Amino acid sequence: MNKKILYSILMICIAVSLAFAGCVNQTQDSATADNTHGKVSEKSMPFDPKTVSITEKASPMYTNSVDHTEEVTLYFMNGGDVPYVSLEEFMGIFEEWGFDMTFDADGSIAYYINPNGYSADFDFEKNTIHFTDYNMFYNKPGNALIDAADLSKGVEPLFQKDDEKSYERYGREITFRLGDYGIPMVHKNGRYYIPLQTFSDVFLSVKEYFSLYNGQDLILTNELTDDLRALYYSAPKLERSKELAEFDYNELCFALDHHYGLKDTHRITSFDAFFHECGYDDELKSTNQTLADEALYQFIDLHLDDKHSGLTAVSFRTDKKAFLEEMPNLGEGLSSTAFINQKEEFERVRAKYFPSGVPHYEEIGNTAYITFDHFEDNGCDDYYSAPREDELDNTIRLMQYAYDRITRKDSPVENVVMDLSLNTGGLVYTAVYVTGLFLGEGQLSLDYELTGALVSTYYHIDTNRDHVFDEKDTLAGKGYKFYCLETDTSFSCGNLVPNFFKNSNRVTLIGQTSGGGSCAVQPLSTAAGTQFQVSGNMRSSFIKNGAFYDIDRGADPDVYIKDPNFLYDRKALTDYINNNIK
Repeated sequence: MNKKILYSILMICIAVSLAFAGCVNQTQDSATADNTHGKVSEKSMPFDPKTVSITEKASPMYTNSVDHTEEVTLYFMNGGDVPYVSLEEFMGIFEEWGFDMTFDADGSIAYYINPNGYSADFDFEKNTIHFTDYNMFYNKPGNALIDAADLSKGVEPLFQKDDEKSYERYGREITFRLGDYGIPMVHKNGRYYIPLQTFSDVFLSVKEYFSLYNGQDLILTNELTDDLRALYYSAPKLERSKELAEFDYNELCFALDHHYGLKDTHRITSFDAFFHECGYDDELKSTNQTLADEALYQFIDLHLDDKHSGLTAVSFRTDKKAFLEEMPNLGEGLSSTAFINQKEEFERVRAKYFPSGVPHYEEIGNTAYITFDHFEDNGCDDYYSAPREDELDNTIRLMQYAYDRITRKDSPVENVVMDLSLNTGGLVYTAVYVTGLFLGEGQLSLDYELTGALVSTYYHIDTNRDHVFDEKDTLAGKGYKFYCLETDTSFSCGNLVPNFFKNSNRVTLIGQTSGGGSCAVQPLSTAAGTQFQVSGNMRSSFIKNGAFYDIDRGADPDVYIKDPNFLYDRKALTDYINNNIK
């Protein structure tokens, strides 16, 4: 791919985002046994928690919107600039998610307690946070161990969980050893404090939230809206002190050690060691925020290079102009570059055959083609009405429309081809709905990397919109032959669905090995206010012989096709399907 083209793409992506815009030798032998996160270089505490002086500062807190605000108190140790929160005061965030958490304390021990009995146990002597079950701490009565599909309210009536087939295996206990990262908790005068960023990385992250503090406003969100972005970047550019730089690095190591789901695959023992081995530790600890953001951008792009991970927006402290000017010199990840090259090649070929755009649904003789490049639910007022052609960008509506057309009276359709050749992923529950169309039920299997919890959830889907879940809702068992087009561009959910098809032995895969991407995206922030995302702990899998197998390496095709022309010349492909595939 032309370097200038790739640079332009990267510039546009980061410019759009901006315009809207550690660690210790584990001193306890049990640390590695508890968390298997490996060892990190030894860090001393920046202050003595028992003698530290504490000052307060009131701050407006915005939760997901500039319209949703309240005043909170942030705490600063020895006059520093790392904000802390009071555990008791700050637990109101759980109410936003519908949890009726309670707080209790006894001496140096404090607790957040879920009504289900599972708790987060803070030990201020040992400087640890312990969970008997990290997943169950966030669980609501009647919910699955891990709510893998995360159905929106609008589509919930279209799904029916099959409890008999669904499977759950609880995870192991976990202890977050903050002292090993030089991150102090503070218990003083009967009050209990932890750093705001630690609260974000331990508690907010599970709900895909993160925190941002610009010296005057506190933002808790899972996505920066335009208004929140304007608010965040309106603050004066503060200096990045040595204290903040050190804490920012330590907390970054802590977050990545616990939230990067491909750590073992990348042979990472600890991110502190990884940063040092790759030569990024000094830059990430720099008091120059622009230099630190450039280092994080380059590290993720070149060394993680997993296509889910990336820097999404720089800190409010960063010189955006200098950052953008340096971007061309920061390098390109090999996997990401290859992905972009192939994607552009296949897009050019497809445009040659479909100059006005590829139709979402098309019939060529006896073969129906269903094509979509993203798994989307872009809003629908009534999923039980007849789907219209102007709604087919919505994946669920497309599946309903395709079902109606394929099963209509006197339909000529014998073969059904799902074209995911340029599908780069999207919403998981829409992928579950898609698999249900071909296989009779949707399935989602997850390995929660941090705790080892395993879940496999099966869903019946309502495709014909009669409010009844039965064999009439699927194309399975009706004599159709099923095919799926895949390429290296078929990524994330575009890789998940071909893997389920492959494992079912009921769908013939045509094309090239899908592009992988097994982990759910985990949004995170740094203590200094940089926003990024990584491949998180929830890893999609398929089950065979009772074992969970990761899908990051992609699904191999049953019929290998190198030439993209063959995939998009649909008359020739239809003839091939009818005459050559048995």
